Amino acid sequence: MKAIIFKGIILGLSVLGFSLSAYAEDNVNENSNVSKKKVLVIGLDYVNSNYFPQSMITEETGIPTDSISYTYNKIITSNIINANKDKDYVFVSPAASSEISEIIDNIKLEGEEEEKYIDPSTLDDNEYSHLMDNTHADYVLFLNQHYLKWQEEPLRTLFHFVSYSLYDKNQKEITKGNNYFTCMNLEKADKLSKASRKSSSKIASTVIKSIKK
Repeated sequence: MKAIIFKGIILGLSVLGFSLSAYAEDNVNENSNVSKKKVLVIGLDYVNSNYFPQSMITEETGIPTDSISYTYNKIITSNIINANKDKDYVFVSPAASSEISEIIDNIKLEGEEEEKYIDPSTLDDNEYSHLMDNTHADYVLFLNQHYLKWQEEPLRTLFHFVSYSLYDKNQKEITKGNNYFTCMNLEKADKLSKASRKSSSKIASTVIKSIKK
């Protein structure tokens, strides 16, 4: 009986020690980000193509049609966050909220095909100001559009263009552009994540360079 109680005490202390260790680690990570400039990454609900309808994307990848934008944005956002090595900046993905939804729903794009970027006139001043204040962010990186461009010649290739726009806390555009990666076909989420890592890393480094200019 004593042996059982003793083992229970040891197990309890081990769990407590693990919990305290995890709590301490979380605090260290949180505190280490306090002095860093925060860049929110927000993906807009735009996936377009010169060839593939969304029904075909769903059929080939298994991604539900109403989750295509969410899945693509989540992949690119995660890759950007993980690729960043700059000690002065941190990329973060905000929690879903009505505030985020209102901004996303109101934003429109202007341009053609892969060269589509935010129409600044569709950014609501009050909504944007509230977002920056409530998240304590310094910048917002909008992932404007994921454009699937199919090419038959000289080689059958699928280009994934990701266009982005970077704004500061005063709603001033700092930079915009796009980067791409290629696949042979429409890929499932796990393969798409691997294929887009280098491209996402370039977006992260370009954004930071633009901020530091």
